Amino acid sequence: MKKFDNCVLLGIILLLSVSCSKGPKPLAAFAFDRNEGLARDTVRFTNQSNDATVYLWDFGDDSISNAENPNHAYQKQGTYVVSLTATGQGGESTITHEIIVLPSLTGKWSSNFTYFADYNGLMELIHSANGGLTGSVQLTLTSESFPLEATSKISGSSVSIESKVFGGQFLWKGTVNATDDFISGSLFVDGVHSGNWYAIKR
Repeated sequence: MKKFDNCVLLGIILLLSVSCSKGPKPLAAFAFDRNEGLARDTVRFTNQSNDATVYLWDFGDDSISNAENPNHAYQKQGTYVVSLTATGQGGESTITHEIIVLPSLTGKWSSNFTYFADYNGLMELIHSANGGLTGSVQLTLTSESFPLEATSKISGSSVSIESKVFGGQFLWKGTVNATDDFISGSLFVDGVHSGNWYAIKR
C-alpha cells in the first residue's frame, strides 16, 4: 500500500512539473506603420506579442516570414489579410489585420497621344501616399521637360496629370489598369478635348 501511495505521489509531482513547465499561453499582437500603402512601398511591421519566441507571418500575398519585426513590400494593389502566429512554451496564438495597398504610378512612362499629330513622349511620375503626383512630362523624347502642376493626382484608378507646356494648359485624364502599368484616356488642351492618350510603364 505504501509503495502504491509513493507511485501516486510521484505521478502527481511529475504532472505538476510538466504543467508548470509549459508557461503562460502566448498572446499575438502587432502593429504596422500604415493602414493604406502604395504598391512596392515598404510596410514595417512591429511585433507586440507576449510570451512567445517563434513567429510566423503570412502577408496574404503568398509571402511569409519568421522575422520578429519584418518589412514587406506588396507588388500589386489590393486588400490583404496579414496574420501573425506567435508560439511559446504555453502554446500558440494567432491574430490578423487587414491592409489596403493602392496602385503606385512612380516610375517612367512612355506616353503617346494625338494632338494634330501623333506624339511619343515621356512622363516621369512620383506618386505620394496622399494620391498626389509630381514629376515631369516631355511631349517628345527630344523636347524639353515641363514640371507637373500641383493638381496632378490619382484617385482610385482615375489619373489626372496637368502641366503648362509651351504656354498651353495640358491635361491628361485616364484610367490605370489593374496591374498599374497602363493608362488610357484623353488629352485636353486649354479645356478642349484634343485627342486620345495612353501611357505604358517602362
